[in-house]
Amino acid sequence: MRVIGSLLVVVVGLMPLVIGGPVFGLFMVVLGVAGYREYLRLAARINPMTIGSDSLVGYAAVAALGCTAVLDTTATSLLLIAFLAVAAPLVVHFRKPTHVRGFANWTLVSTGALYVGLPVYAAIATRSMPGPIDAPWLAEIARRLAVAWDPAPRGLAWALTVILAIWVSDSAALLAGRALGKQKLAPLISPNKSQEGAVAGLLAAMAVGAGSFQAFGLGNWWIGLIAGAFVSFAGQIGDLAESLLKRQAGVKDSGSLVPGHGGVLDRIDALLFAFPVGYLFASGLGRFGT
Repeated sequence: MRVIGSLLVVVVGLMPLVIGGPVFGLFMVVLGVAGYREYLRLAARINPMTIGSDSLVGYAAVAALGCTAVLDTTATSLLLIAFLAVAAPLVVHFRKPTHVRGFANWTLVSTGALYVGLPVYAAIATRSMPGPIDAPWLAEIARRLAVAWDPAPRGLAWALTVILAIWVSDSAALLAGRALGKQKLAPLISPNKSQEGAVAGLLAAMAVGAGSFQAFGLGNWWIGLIAGAFVSFAGQIGDLAESLLKRQAGVKDSGSLVPGHGGVLDRIDALLFAFPVGYLFASGLGRFGT
């Protein structure tokens, strides 16, 4: 069922991803706001006062991070929005300095805005990454579907690499864990995950990375191998992180977006960590002209 749910996320997000520009930006903002809403519900189970007026600042921060990535990916803009995500909810509490659980409320709202908002920024910034690729077929698809914005074929290639690596890694880990899993990976956080599944997921993502680099014209296959490993590792940590949040909140799923498949966070938990790592990796290679 989890594989089907992951496939559904890939299929639903594929068209906005390929179109890129503000279409993908809007899609990610909507996804981020929905994910942040689920996060606040988890937080409210720990601190019932979390869903208050200052939580609106968190929603605004998530949306602003997404819009910033569409309009301006400079470090200055990112720092400004991230700073406001931390400072603004605290300023809201100036009018109620003795509010019970105010400290916890501020930290939960701000942390959640960054937990969801920064990956939204990274996903949009990755898709918007400029530069050519050695894959005319993919560049042509990006060009034909772009309306009045830069088709950014290199960004499309990188975004596809991250998403496919995570989906295949997640699926391979699940299937291998069921067939071969004996050693628990993190029994206190997610009892069903195994070390064997984690290794299988890592290897599968490395293969996807190598294949994607060749198919999408991003460069040498061995660089894609390394990229796949980094993305898979980050994704598995992201998966465990969301499982920890749910365990703290005492729930099985973050929401009920699709009956039987959980909520938005359940579907994008790995991508929340994978996209920032993928963006940093791609940006680092870009600095070296790779």
